[in-house]
Amino acid sequence: MPFERGSTLFVAREQEQEQVLGAVLAGRGAAIVGPAGIGKTALLSAVTRRLNAARFGVVWTAATEASREVPFSVFRGLVGIDDRLDYSRAYGLVRAELTRRAGGRVPVVVIDDVHHLDNWSATLTLGLAGEGDVRLVVAAQSGPSTSDAVLALWKDGYLGRLDMAPLSPAGSAELVNALVGAETARSTMDILYQWTGGNPLFLTELVRHARATRQLVVAGGLWWWRGALALPPGLADLFDRRLRGLAPAHQDALAAVAMGEPLSLPVLDAVAPGVVESLEDQGLVCTAESDGQITVRLGQPMLGAAVWHRLPRLRRRRLAAALLGVRTPTTPDPVTLARWQLDASGPVDAGLLIRAAEATCRHDPELARGFARRALARSSAAAVPLAAALVELGNPDEARQVLDQARDAATTPGGRLRLAIALAAHRCWVDRDPAGAADELVGLRSRTAAPWARAAVDGAHALVLLFDGRTATALRIAERLLHESARGPGVAAARLALATSLALTGATADAVALTGIAAADNATPAYLSGLMAAVRAFTDVWRASEPRLPASDPAYGRWPSAGRPQSTEWTLLGGYLQWVRGNRQDAIARLREAVVQQSGGQRLFRTEATCWLAVCLAEDRQPDSAERALAAGRPDGVAVLPGQVQWARAAVAVARGNLTAASTSIRDAVAAARAAGCWAVEVEYLTYAAWLVPSRPPADIADRLALAARHVDASRLVAGAAAVLALHRGDGAELLDHAIRLDTLGMRGEARRLAELAAAALREQGGGRRGDAVVLASRLRDRLGVTRPAAPLAALTAREMEIAALAAGGLPDREISRRLAVSVRTVESHLTRVYRKLDVHSRRDLPPVLDRG
Repeated sequence: MPFERGSTLFVAREQEQEQVLGAVLAGRGAAIVGPAGIGKTALLSAVTRRLNAARFGVVWTAATEASREVPFSVFRGLVGIDDRLDYSRAYGLVRAELTRRAGGRVPVVVIDDVHHLDNWSATLTLGLAGEGDVRLVVAAQSGPSTSDAVLALWKDGYLGRLDMAPLSPAGSAELVNALVGAETARSTMDILYQWTGGNPLFLTELVRHARATRQLVVAGGLWWWRGALALPPGLADLFDRRLRGLAPAHQDALAAVAMGEPLSLPVLDAVAPGVVESLEDQGLVCTAESDGQITVRLGQPMLGAAVWHRLPRLRRRRLAAALLGVRTPTTPDPVTLARWQLDASGPVDAGLLIRAAEATCRHDPELARGFARRALARSSAAAVPLAAALVELGNPDEARQVLDQARDAATTPGGRLRLAIALAAHRCWVDRDPAGAADELVGLRSRTAAPWARAAVDGAHALVLLFDGRTATALRIAERLLHESARGPGVAAARLALATSLALTGATADAVALTGIAAADNATPAYLSGLMAAVRAFTDVWRASEPRLPASDPAYGRWPSAGRPQSTEWTLLGGYLQWVRGNRQDAIARLREAVVQQSGGQRLFRTEATCWLAVCLAEDRQPDSAERALAAGRPDGVAVLPGQVQWARAAVAVARGNLTAASTSIRDAVAAARAAGCWAVEVEYLTYAAWLVPSRPPADIADRLALAARHVDASRLVAGAAAVLALHRGDGAELLDHAIRLDTLGMRGEARRLAELAAAALREQGGGRRGDAVVLASRLRDRLGVTRPAAPLAALTAREMEIAALAAGGLPDREISRRLAVSVRTVESHLTRVYRKLDVHSRRDLPPVLDRG
């Protein structure tokens, strides 16, 4: 039967193409082996298209599961084979037809799904492989049993075997971008890769279905995933064939895992006993052990969608009730229990539903909305997570209406207080009026007498003040609350406000210590734990520690998380870290995504995302793009870092060459940081201001920077400040030391600029550090991927450049060997090669050559 090629795009498989093509050109052919959907058929097509039609005559055919009982089934389309033919006559007819079709060329037989070959066709195919003058290219699915004749094709060495692996994350991104015709957001690619494991068929069907159902949408010039995983119709049949023959107990077990994974083994055995091993052998589930407990997950995320697709309502109801009835030492998390309660269609626990809604309202607002709406009839407290979910879903007016109605209906002082605090928070982050929200909370506190109630108001007040740029005031309120209360309402919010304020005011060690205390408190709400993890990571960036970036949900990505399954790196902080490290293009890519993410929901960090992106674009000499970013992102009064907008304006002015305007804007940023009491932020701005005119930083800027740096214990910030202060003194050796320090701390951009200034100063001053300057410049070029100098220095290796530079600086061979930890003989050998390559006769001739390079 003629083979109908699939419509999956073929990308990121160059190496596999070359391997199969080489096996056809230089051998008897190749066998491509891999799971369903991995791209075997597309690889067959790509290879045969590259074969020279003047040399090779290609014949396509394919086997099917239905044809396994039909003798010579795949060859019946070639010749008139019928059931009366024996093997010898059939083989002769096929061989003659291949020769006729080739017409003097080399016959190439392509057989897709060779694992479905009937025994007669398999034996005939093996015979063709054994002759040697026919090339065979076959594709087989890994896993299912095949005949001995098919296995012999590669086991006996006739065909080279290629095991196709899933696409890498980069290859998956290339495929998805080709499917949508544009760039896909990194976080969306993360979730698509997590769901599909890099399977090209799964990716293709998922993307095409998502575009048709508007689960993939364009925002900010990027494609974004919106919504939960749903099984595309194009994959439903594929999974149905795999699940159709399962026994009822196996189906129950798979459905139970899909309803609560990771599901503990005792719970699963109570619902569907004795089937886990069989399901694991089939690759349908996988198990893992942690802390003495075995948990069970589905073997592949798309399988979960397939199980849900096939799960009848009554079976789901029965299984949910059974799962709720199992008693084990460990209790499932509130979200899982809440799901089971709703699926069981029985009595519900309103408190449990509220806890589940609180846990999911920021990363799965659709689910949280369902929990909260069900609980709202029994408790007005459900209005708070319901409103948060509605805001994340883009319904802020409905959210306020829910809060207003719930406040009016609340019957207890505690309930009214919680809703009043939620309304103030809504005014701060949704209405973008932190000053008005702070006034509301001040008035609320004045009408509140109970200590626990005042603590709840103070915690919210500290956070609102923090986002209003009143860092020092937020710090004082948070400190007072934590001094008076170790637990209770408001304590977690106060810890977050205090840790952030300590970091911004320069006491980063104290901030890190406080984040550790918060991490150990299991009572901290999930979203506050995520924000605390972000504070810790941000502080680590300033402290030159290796930050553990917080996670975030791939679908929305607005909120940092302390860590969740199916999560991705929080884009906002990842972009800032790349900027600090000097990786500007990567920073721009991440921050573009962060701006889109922070433009929805509560938009906590929209100002920071927009301004960081504008700074990066300006430094990349794209002032117009930076201006457009500022206009589109609309920075406003809600910001944790004071002076961000002024800093971004300064960067844009620098990119336009207007240093006067830049100086004015950066001084405004410094003033904003100073007014807020943020020494650390002020150091960052002052350092930036000093670089505007690196040859002569203004005296007042340098004096203020020296003062501010003494209040900050963050290594990266202090190192940057010390480096620009050294510009005042102008000593080349000192500048070189600072450049080395900045490079060690990962501050590549500043290190490179400082190294250039150091090299220039040392060339003027002469002396023994000249060689050190050349060594550092060479190392920075190699590390940063900068083009190496023109000949003759380009002929030198990195090690030869180092030794030549040190020798030019006057160091003897023994001192060079000690400094570079090599033998004296090695130094002498390298110098001999250096003299030959540079056409000089001694180390006295090196300085002018290196200076010219």
